[in-house]
Amino acid sequence: MLKPLLSLLLALTVVAVSACGSIDSDVVESNASGSDSVGTASDDAEPNETDSVESDNDTSENGAVFPYSFTDDSGAVVTLDFEPTKVAVLFSSYAEIWIDAGGSIAVTVAETVERGFADDSVTVIDPGSGHSTIDLEALISSEPDFVIGTTDYAGQVDAVNFCRDAGIPAALFRVESFDDYLDVLKICCDVTGSPENYELYGTSVENKIDALFDSVGEYLESADAPDILFVRAGSTDSSTKAKTATDNFACAMLDELGANNIADERGELTGALSLEAIIEADPDYMFITTMGNEAAAIEHMDSMLTSEGWRELSCVKESNYAYLPKELFHFKPNSRWAYAYKMIVELLYPDLVVE
Repeated sequence: MLKPLLSLLLALTVVAVSACGSIDSDVVESNASGSDSVGTASDDAEPNETDSVESDNDTSENGAVFPYSFTDDSGAVVTLDFEPTKVAVLFSSYAEIWIDAGGSIAVTVAETVERGFADDSVTVIDPGSGHSTIDLEALISSEPDFVIGTTDYAGQVDAVNFCRDAGIPAALFRVESFDDYLDVLKICCDVTGSPENYELYGTSVENKIDALFDSVGEYLESADAPDILFVRAGSTDSSTKAKTATDNFACAMLDELGANNIADERGELTGALSLEAIIEADPDYMFITTMGNEAAAIEHMDSMLTSEGWRELSCVKESNYAYLPKELFHFKPNSRWAYAYKMIVELLYPDLVVE
């Protein structure tokens, strides 16, 4: 019963090498395009692919080889001519990846400090999460030599393009899956010269996830896949909606693990929660994440679950619903992808024993 609740290439060859790059279960978040080319590398590289470089490369003290080129998730080729020592990370989840890859942060947003990925000595260029209010003047005056942002926020896309126009190498990433995470971690570990960190936070975690998927696959050969409802709760009815694998990475994880999301066939639920449609589908399980003020969102959702209609749902009557941890299912789990997958498996398939 459920209870309510980021390898360095030691030498770059003339052949482009794919950049891939996430955790150990014991270790612990408006697509827009940037400029087409940054630096001197070829514009024809595939996304997240290191470009070939000349033989007169320089090797940093940590073993990293420069210049180093890769294609980011906006399609821009980013070239670092030397090891960056003053890095600005505009997105807290990418700050965690950069730290796990062995990097250090000089400039960031307040959320990165709040989540413990940087200390108070850093330059803070946004009082929140970097969603829309990046202080461009403060960012440029801090003189970063590498900037990392997300394609998810238009303000960060603008900031990265602003830095590129100023001649500062800057990259945009988008992480919506474990494979996306591996790509970003690989690039970061290449830059920091820390192949061992990629092994720890990437390869070893991938092996654990593969083993978990094998167990689930065998289990589902003789068991029915459950129907689920995934709700992203806010503090109001209008901000509380069902989500699907097309717009939420946690739903994609559930889909990979065999769950049938009732919102896939009932599109109206993604606009507003239709109690009638939910009662008709009567899902086996309900998973809930929060946005904004977590306490207010939980209070609002708890109130819904005790109201007429909702309390009659099988998953509510049998306590087969759970509030998923914000650090794992609102923010990206990063080094804890395997742990996050395992948590879902234990909720979906309580009689399946997983290590």
